[in-house]
Amino acid sequence: MQCILERASALLRLDIEVEVLNEEEWNAVPRFVLIDGDRARIPVRRADPQWFRLHVVIHELAHLLCGHARCESLPMTFDQLRKPAQACVLAGVGGGTGSAAFADSPQQAGQQAGQQAGQQADQEAEAEALAHRLGSFVVVPQFASAEAG
Repeated sequence: MQCILERASALLRLDIEVEVLNEEEWNAVPRFVLIDGDRARIPVRRADPQWFRLHVVIHELAHLLCGHARCESLPMTFDQLRKPAQACVLAGVGGGTGSAAFADSPQQAGQQAGQQAGQQADQEAEAEALAHRLGSFVVVPQFASAEAG
């Protein structure tokens, strides 16, 4: 995983940092933000299972490789998988939270919100598809080396 992060960091010219946070730090994580300037921060919660933290890192790395500056499910916790609305966001279906504050009418606000939700869902689906491919590079070699030994 570290090798993939280093290669992506060089390719994207971004400092990509994975931070394992305790609960207090976790509660202060800004929502949706993935890239800030020339730095990408991937927060994971220490209390979550290790396999889920790996999933989060791969998913957020996929967003970066797709050129996305934000992720609608950040901060992403294992607990969200138990909540249907959040699970939809993690799976890249359904709408994320958008803002239609600059709409001239309620109808236009609805259209803007729908467009944002569609774009956010598309980005989540795109990132999740790439994350599945990246995951095969990370997980499969571990199992292959265990079988060989």
